Amino acid sequence: MHADHTVLQILAHVMIASFFLYIGIANLSRTEQHVELFTELGIPFPKLFLCCAFGTQFSGSLLVLFDYHARMGAVLLLLFTVLAEILYHRYWRIEDPVLRVTHRNYFWNNMAGMGGLLLVING
Repeated sequence: MHADHTVLQILAHVMIASFFLYIGIANLSRTEQHVELFTELGIPFPKLFLCCAFGTQFSGSLLVLFDYHARMGAVLLLLFTVLAEILYHRYWRIEDPVLRVTHRNYFWNNMAGMGGLLLVING
């Protein structure tokens, strides 16, 4: 694992994976809020959807972290992030100016993260 990578590539994998693991662990405490949002959005089986989302996030993170099928892990994290953007960070629909700026920043921060994931996918 990581045998053919430079120190910078290993560091990038660790940083990307750590970000997603940290956010995933933090979001575990907000499970009910997520289920409520999914219900409001009309997503069928919102608890199952959330479990699948967490599974995607954690498995993708670990695959990237340990460089075991890291490209597949990055694809999972890319998919997860795109869904997060679509479901959560639609800042253009938020009326509260402070929340709009917060979600706009999350959106663009996630765009940068997706760029890093594309670099992992590219190898």
